[in-house]
Amino acid sequence: MRFLHLRLLVSSLIVVLASTASAGQKVDIYRADTLVKTQSESERNAAARATFGEVIVRVSGQRSALDHPAIKAAQPSAQNYLFGFTYKSSPEKITVDGKTFPALSLQLNYEPQAIEKLLRDSQLPLWPVIRPKVLVWLVAKDSTGLRLVPEATDLQAMQLQAQYSGLPVSFPKLDLEDSLSLTADDLWALDIEKIKTASLRYKADAILIGRYTPYSLGPIPPAVVVDSLAAETPAEATAASSLSSSSAASSMAVDGVIDAAPAPANQGPWLGDWQLLHASSDQAFADETPEVKGLFTAAIDHAADYFANHYAIVPTNQGPQTIVLRVGGITGFGQFKQAQAYLDELAMVQRMEVVKVDAEGMLVRLTTDGDVKLLMSTLALGRRLAPLQSDTLVDTPAGAVVADQVPVVVNDTGLDAEALAELDQALANEQIPDATAASSPQPQLASPQPQLPLNTGTAENPLIYVWQK
Repeated sequence: MRFLHLRLLVSSLIVVLASTASAGQKVDIYRADTLVKTQSESERNAAARATFGEVIVRVSGQRSALDHPAIKAAQPSAQNYLFGFTYKSSPEKITVDGKTFPALSLQLNYEPQAIEKLLRDSQLPLWPVIRPKVLVWLVAKDSTGLRLVPEATDLQAMQLQAQYSGLPVSFPKLDLEDSLSLTADDLWALDIEKIKTASLRYKADAILIGRYTPYSLGPIPPAVVVDSLAAETPAEATAASSLSSSSAASSMAVDGVIDAAPAPANQGPWLGDWQLLHASSDQAFADETPEVKGLFTAAIDHAADYFANHYAIVPTNQGPQTIVLRVGGITGFGQFKQAQAYLDELAMVQRMEVVKVDAEGMLVRLTTDGDVKLLMSTLALGRRLAPLQSDTLVDTPAGAVVADQVPVVVNDTGLDAEALAELDQALANEQIPDATAASSPQPQLASPQPQLPLNTGTAENPLIYVWQK
C-alpha cells in the first residue's frame, strides 16, 4: 500500500504543473486587430501589410526596427507570416474613398516562429511574451488645483499605446483605501515611500508615476524627498494641512470611490514629468507636447524602451552562452518536472540539460541566447526561482523572494529511505546522466560557497536558486 500510495503521488505530481507565483504577465504580442470592409483576400492581405510593422515593434521592443532593410523587404509579403485570422461583426464604420461602410473586425494571428526567425536573421532583439506589469499613478494640475483622476480620454490614449507596445499597464482603483494611503499632494511631491506603500495591494512589477500640467501654469516642481522619521515643524504642519485641504476640495470620496469634478478646458502645450520605479532603479524623463494625449503615448514609449532594453534577447557576435544553474528546494518528482519545464520554456534558453540530481537539488546546463545578467533578470521577473544570495548581478523586483540563508535540501518532506528510493527510480527513468560516471569531468553539485561574493554561472561556481512551491 505504501508503494502504491507513493506511485500515485509521483504520478499526480507529474501531471500537476500549477504555478502559484504571481509575476509578470503573458502578452499576446503576435496578434493584431483592425477593421476591414469585406472578407476578400486582397483586403485581408492589405490589412496584414498595415499591421505587420505594429507586430514587429511589439515583438522586438524597438520602433527603429521598422527601418531595417530586412523588415522593409518582408512587409509586402506580410500575409506569409500569418497562421490564422478571424472575422467578427463590429458596430464601427469604415470610410473608403469618401464612402462609409459597416466595418468587420479582423483579428490577424502571426506565426511566432516565423516572426522570431525574421528578427534573429535580421540581428534584431526579441522581447519575450512574459512582460512586467506596470501600475500607473497619474496626477494633474489645472486651474482648480490637483486631481488624481485623469479624464477618460487620457486613460484611453495610454492604454492604446500600451497595447501597441505590448506593455501591460493597470491603474489604481482610487477607492477609499487608496484615498487613505495616498493623496494628490503626495503624488505631486513624489513621496516615493507613500507611493510604494499604496501600490503594494496591486502586486505590480513596476510603478509609473505621471505628473502633468498646462505650460501656462508654470513648471513642474522637482521631487520632494520626504523623511518619514523627521518631525514636522509647526510651519510645515500648517503647509501640509493647507495642501491636503486643497486636494480634498478638488476630489471627494463617494461610496468609497474618489469622484473628481470634470477638468476645465486648458490650452497646451502640456508638460509631463515621469518617474518609473523598477526594482531599486528610478528612471526619470520629461516631455512637452501640444496635446495632453501626446504625453501619455510618449511615456509608454519611454517605459517600453526601458523594459525592452532590460529583458529583450539581443543577438551578439559571441553566439550562444553556456550557464550552469543549481536549483534547490526540489521536494519531489513533480517539482523536478515543473522546474525542468519552466527553464526549458524560457525564450532565451535554446537547450536545457539536466546534469545531475541528488539530495541537494538538480544541476542544469543552459545554452542561452543571452548572458548571465539577462537570465537573472528573467528569473527575477518570473519569480518561480529565488536566488539563494542577495548580492546578484541584477536588482530584485519589488515583491520577489530572495532565499538568503535558506537550506537547499530535498528530504524535508519526511520521506523515508524506501520513498526516496522510489523517487530516485522515477528520476532514473528520466535518463538523467550520472556526472560521476562520465568519461570527461562534469560539474558537480556542491554546497554553497559563501566566500565567493557572486556566483558566475560557471561549472565551478554555478548560479544557486531555490524553487518556489
